[in-house]
Amino acid sequence: MGKKKSKEEIRGLMILAISALMLFTLVSCSSSDDDDDKKADESQLSGLPVIMPTLDEVPWTQTQISFEQLHNIKAEEGNLAIDLGQPDIWGQIYIGPYPFEPQNSDFDYVRYVKSAKIAEGKAVIPLSGVYVPKYDANGWIEGLNPGTPTVAYRLELFKGDSSDVGLYGSLLSFEGLEDGTFRKMPTIIDGPYITLLSSNDPGSMTIVWETDEACSGKVILGASEYKEEAGQRAKHSVKLSGLTPATAYEYAVESTASDGRTVRSENYTVRTAPEKGQGSVVFAYSSDCRTGKVGGGEWEYMGVNLHVLNQTVTGAYHEGAQFIVFPGDLVYGYSTDTKDFALQLKGWKQGMSPFWRTRPVYTGMGNHEICMNMYGDDGNLVLDKWPYATDSSEAVFASELFNPTNGPEVSDSRRPSYKENAYSFQYGTVAVIVFNNTYWTTGFDVSSVETYGGCPLGYIMEDQLAWIEAEIKKAEADSTVKYIFLATHSPIFPKKYVHGGTWYGGDNNVRAYTRKSAADKVEPEAYGIIEMRNRLWKAAAQSSKVAAVFSGDEHAYHRILIGSDTPVGVYPADDTDGDGVLDKYSPNPEFTHPVWHITSGGGGSPYIADFGETPWEAQRMTSAPGYVLIRAEGGKVSMEYVSNSALGTGEVLDEVEDLMAVKKMKSEK
Repeated sequence: MGKKKSKEEIRGLMILAISALMLFTLVSCSSSDDDDDKKADESQLSGLPVIMPTLDEVPWTQTQISFEQLHNIKAEEGNLAIDLGQPDIWGQIYIGPYPFEPQNSDFDYVRYVKSAKIAEGKAVIPLSGVYVPKYDANGWIEGLNPGTPTVAYRLELFKGDSSDVGLYGSLLSFEGLEDGTFRKMPTIIDGPYITLLSSNDPGSMTIVWETDEACSGKVILGASEYKEEAGQRAKHSVKLSGLTPATAYEYAVESTASDGRTVRSENYTVRTAPEKGQGSVVFAYSSDCRTGKVGGGEWEYMGVNLHVLNQTVTGAYHEGAQFIVFPGDLVYGYSTDTKDFALQLKGWKQGMSPFWRTRPVYTGMGNHEICMNMYGDDGNLVLDKWPYATDSSEAVFASELFNPTNGPEVSDSRRPSYKENAYSFQYGTVAVIVFNNTYWTTGFDVSSVETYGGCPLGYIMEDQLAWIEAEIKKAEADSTVKYIFLATHSPIFPKKYVHGGTWYGGDNNVRAYTRKSAADKVEPEAYGIIEMRNRLWKAAAQSSKVAAVFSGDEHAYHRILIGSDTPVGVYPADDTDGDGVLDKYSPNPEFTHPVWHITSGGGGSPYIADFGETPWEAQRMTSAPGYVLIRAEGGKVSMEYVSNSALGTGEVLDEVEDLMAVKKMKSEK
């Protein structure tokens, strides 16, 4: 180890990092003209757990096309046209049948076959080019498939002389009429997705989808129909219950507009979860597929690296994964506009949808899943957006994604909810605990946390930490659980962002701050980030069933074994000069059972090749993109890190035959 950095040096590095990030993005992103984030009056702010800055707010968005523009489809002389409402935008629209030849696969994909020019923000969608025998791969004309004829469309957009607006896309359902014209139908633009499918209730699942018009909705399951509550709505959710565990069912969804026009999905086959403690389990883990504004094309799709995400999803499906866990940096995020943030999440769901049609996806929040208030000329001050109940990062995340709601309750009702960003579930013999250590964030700048309140990245509040401890104990005592996995975003033991994670170079002064009274001051939480980290790991290490703790954030893969002989730093014993920063790094004897810390942040975000200096060492490190594959079968639980390189080779870059073997070796000593 080199000379320990002071707290001031560490904070200086953090401020430089966020300044560089903000400056880069401000230059490359457009500003929103919306007035959605006007300052609330003082009476509304009196209950905030943070201090409202007196600095001017800065609007900041990532996408340049809104959800409404993207779906503004109009009838035009017997054809259907898209009108973006911006005459200075031009480019190209590409379309193809979606899903392509659904009779051959449950895994949806598109093949683009026709295109048209976009001029003055408008284009006629070339449906007549695909609704002909030569290109009718889906049998639309003869009605060979049950689904409503649908095309995927992709927009390649530019503004003015050559300014790149980016790639955008969605779906359009239509009816081909006998006179050669076309009628728009309600369109399922998001989903259907299989959600809440787990061994917690193996006889049920919930199917969700979104239409571009207000419709009624129902699920067709074999010969049965499950209708949602009466009424017309865009977002649909139908719970199916009374099903047989570990059984395959065929389903479709259907939505009808008030004028009788109806859209129906294709048929898909879904398998219910096994009973608790039963069956083999295969699942994939990945994170960090947000765009880095490099690479062009699908590497920069609505805030997502769609190119690499598609490879992850395809690989996981091919390997037989029964579910995917993806906690954080789904999208670039960092938006002051809730609709912009939501549109980015819809782009991510498009990439995940082929898997999600038949198998569940469990998500978590990362530091880029932030809907924020931004302040100052340089945009260097970032706070979670309020009102928290509707506009916070956590609220928008919950409105667009679909996770269990069995997480912790906030101890301070003024703060954002943990609903659907911290939760647990069981699948067969495996228990998974997803927790949020990018909650209520005030960004990377620790001094801003101390001034205005909120959480530094990597910190876990007491209410959530107590819940994690209780969940581990509950799973430890459950005879149907053989293996426990924890998943979060910010690394508990980082190897790249060594001045972040839950480490901050060993600075235990880092902690959350809360405005607890009417006075304009914030008060620190009782324990610092090193104390919090050690308490979290103690809970994991004192369980005999925790196989691994997953993280992301660092755009790479590394595997580290943390045990009672690993130098990690113990507070306050290793803070020899009393300044709150560790001076040495002792092993922690309370880490009874060795536990793997596995970072898998190779989902497509820009790579970082250098690894930092830390007291702990990694057994394997690589910056190659990929995903983790877990198999719990035959009395052991194995792990592979599978490459999803540009060639899509599926090469195994790292593997552990049995993650639990280290515990067995420890007990034999």
